[in-house]
Amino acid sequence: MFVHCIDAFPPSYKEYRSNPAAAKERLKTPMRELRDRFQRKALLRAFLMKSIFNGGEVNYLTILHEGVFHVFLNTDVVQLMGECFEVVNSKAIKAGDVDDQKVLFRYEGHNVGELEMRNDSPTHYQQVRFNMNIQPAIKLLLGNIPQVKMLEGSDVVAIHGKAARRFGRWK
Repeated sequence: MFVHCIDAFPPSYKEYRSNPAAAKERLKTPMRELRDRFQRKALLRAFLMKSIFNGGEVNYLTILHEGVFHVFLNTDVVQLMGECFEVVNSKAIKAGDVDDQKVLFRYEGHNVGELEMRNDSPTHYQQVRFNMNIQPAIKLLLGNIPQVKMLEGSDVVAIHGKAARRFGRWK
């Protein structure tokens, strides 16, 4: 899915810097196609599982919030985000910006995640970048995956959702 985004850019960073507007214009079409593909919930969930949990190799997402480590099972996170995200393209908000340069994953009007192409240096050129914003992400997770228990013997590890069935059973 990402090859078309990468191919929107010239082979070298030097060529890109000589005409970045042309590459940004070419990037619009594959970014719109990505947005359209992520309307399919199964494909969105597969992307989230791969990008956050390395395809299921990582079992838990742990977030430190207000002095407590909140632990969530990978499938709970992916299911929730896959159902709740509104997937849209970015819009230019200031002079010089170009529409459709990112795919945004939104919840309640806030950007939780952003998928974009890196083109900021020769080292970081033609790379796909997916990042998440912690505040809206934690609001989504804490608001929808209930805390089940605290880890036995701890007052700083909260276990949420189905993670309670597995997390901490290594004793």
